[in-house]
Amino acid sequence: MKVRAFAKINLCLDVLRRKDNGYHEVEMVMTNVDIFDVLEIKELEEKKILLKSYNTDLAMDETNLIYKAIVLLQNETGKDFGVEVLLEKNIPMEAGMAGGSADAAATLKAVNELFKLGVSDERLLELGASLGADIPFCIMGGTVLASGIGEKLRRLSPLPKMKLLIVKPKAGLSTKTVYESLDIEGLNKAGFKHKDVSEMVSVIESDEADKTKIEKIAKRLDNILEVPSIKLLPLIADIKQKMIDNNCLGALMSGSGTAIFGIYENDEDIIKTKEIFEKDDRINYIQITNTL
Repeated sequence: MKVRAFAKINLCLDVLRRKDNGYHEVEMVMTNVDIFDVLEIKELEEKKILLKSYNTDLAMDETNLIYKAIVLLQNETGKDFGVEVLLEKNIPMEAGMAGGSADAAATLKAVNELFKLGVSDERLLELGASLGADIPFCIMGGTVLASGIGEKLRRLSPLPKMKLLIVKPKAGLSTKTVYESLDIEGLNKAGFKHKDVSEMVSVIESDEADKTKIEKIAKRLDNILEVPSIKLLPLIADIKQKMIDNNCLGALMSGSGTAIFGIYENDEDIIKTKEIFEKDDRINYIQITNTL
């Protein structure tokens, strides 16, 4: 069985507070883009989990979320089965585009189907949430408002197709480092003005023409995690500014970074900007894509 695991971007992301258990309470709007990993999953006669990839940067062992997802299903169903997963990795790592989460989500759905485990969609979402905050969204897909720690999901209207340029610096930032560097209590005490995520939701749910809707979405892009990420890696701000200087409608870092996406109106501007970044040796990933 071959399945695709689609990347995501955040159109907005707000962190409201840090919970006593260390998790952060968030509000965010996420949507899929047409960049995907491919997982080839097949049954093994021997009762073992075997992960393979041509990408040598990946740890293909029990620390991988794909492996953890399979073990979770075995424990959930009480069934012991052998499975091999060959991963073709296309989503950039440490990008804030949910690469690992997308792979885990695709694994949960595919293994459940392949081995006829009978785990309900609702239970798959719960299992996914126990592995990672972005996994329930990756199981659901589409355009979604997520709250809580990311596990409370509300499906939104489909987006008009948007042209995107995605640029990622060579330097990566771990989600853990970014969240640990976010002093949300300090920001709140200092009167930090949180952007209203409901404004983005209202635009997405409106009946306006696609062109108007895209322009309004671009104006409302916001990610509070840019505050610590730009301090850790100022190049993020430079990339955003370069996109804006070259006629993008709006630019934003996705998730905890370090990928930045720009929304463009026409092919000429997006190609010109891509060529500018191709000359910058601090960048290791440049891709033109669309929202799904």
